[in-house]
Amino acid sequence: MSSKHSGLVDHSTISISTLADRLPAGAGLIITSGDGVSERPSGVPITAGAATWDILDPAMEDPQLLSGYGDDRYDVLYAEDVLQTLPRLSVALANWTRVVRPGGAMVLTVPQGCDGKAASWRFTMQDPAVADGSVNLLELLRVICHLAEVEYVALMPGTPDSRAASANGSDPERMPKDAPEGFHRRIEVLLRKRPHPLTPVQSNDAPEIQMLVKLTEAAIAARAQWQTMEEFEAILASGVRDATVVDLSRLYLLYQWLLTTLRLPGDCIEIGSFRGGTAKLISETLLRRQAGGELHLFDTFAGMPDRLSLDEAGLKGCFADTSVAEVRRLLANNPHVHLHPGIFPDTIPPGLHDHCFRFAHIDVDIESSVHDCLAFVYPRLLPGGVMVIDDYGHAECPGATRAAERFFADRPETIVQMPLVSSAVVIKSA
Repeated sequence: MSSKHSGLVDHSTISISTLADRLPAGAGLIITSGDGVSERPSGVPITAGAATWDILDPAMEDPQLLSGYGDDRYDVLYAEDVLQTLPRLSVALANWTRVVRPGGAMVLTVPQGCDGKAASWRFTMQDPAVADGSVNLLELLRVICHLAEVEYVALMPGTPDSRAASANGSDPERMPKDAPEGFHRRIEVLLRKRPHPLTPVQSNDAPEIQMLVKLTEAAIAARAQWQTMEEFEAILASGVRDATVVDLSRLYLLYQWLLTTLRLPGDCIEIGSFRGGTAKLISETLLRRQAGGELHLFDTFAGMPDRLSLDEAGLKGCFADTSVAEVRRLLANNPHVHLHPGIFPDTIPPGLHDHCFRFAHIDVDIESSVHDCLAFVYPRLLPGGVMVIDDYGHAECPGATRAAERFFADRPETIVQMPLVSSAVVIKSA
């Protein structure tokens, strides 16, 4: 196997002996820690065997983005003590998954705690990650759980006669008080790339989202003491919550911002509708307030497009669990709703170029799409109209923030980021 990359070289066949029965045969990629790959950190030698491997040296190439490495290229990826040195862990994991074929394996090792070397992160397995630079590896793996399944997470021995402790509930053996310098346990992870991605990681059952739900419910309950919340609660019960992965905080903010625009003429537009949950919120609000205008919805209704930047690789295959028919049924009670399936802006009907909008919800996640949305919506947004950019500030959607910052850099409007969750609001200047 040859490569044009200076740090990627042809190498003899290598396998990891203790994992040989778990790894598929075929092409493999080893991302080293710069200390060579002749011996695994746990002391188990890498010997001739199942797969033909390429070697990537982080000193010569970027192991975080894997620039120039095609999707679904390798059957096995082995990253040896590299993750803790990288600035953006989730981006690295997403791209490592990207280059592995469906059904292929990823083997990762990281030091438990601090290994005394230069490292950006300190990994734990069972303890909460509360200190700066501390990461609970099990929580981190949630970032790619829609792309890959965790087959095992194990605490590897620091010396040949130490016991390995699995992360399936047993307590890991503590490091001996008289351990010699250089004695460090390592955490080993085996991941299997899913044949098809699951629904998005940022789902409503995530612990952080559940905490936000509780905070928002408390705020809503407090407000209900002096102002009725019956309309909002009825809108949620109309099918919104069952058809969205947007958390309650953002739903409530979306509802309130929409209300501020009802005095304006014009239509509403949503780009990025997924299963139609937020579209249902907009539609039901318009119906209950007897507001005029149309609601135009744009989505592929088939998941994310392929035009992703490397730091957006974790979004590949997301949001495919929907259909035009499903969304149309959800919104069937509003004859003023129009669905436009396909990749925006190719699906804009000619007549819509002459329309004006009072409210826009942009939820497309990726940089190129956010830019296309802003370029179309902004010139047609009425003065005082509101644009909600859902993914602004989201750690896993850096392109959305880049696109918005670049677009509004020379315009009079201010991007106002909403607290607690990722979203921003722009109000069109007069």
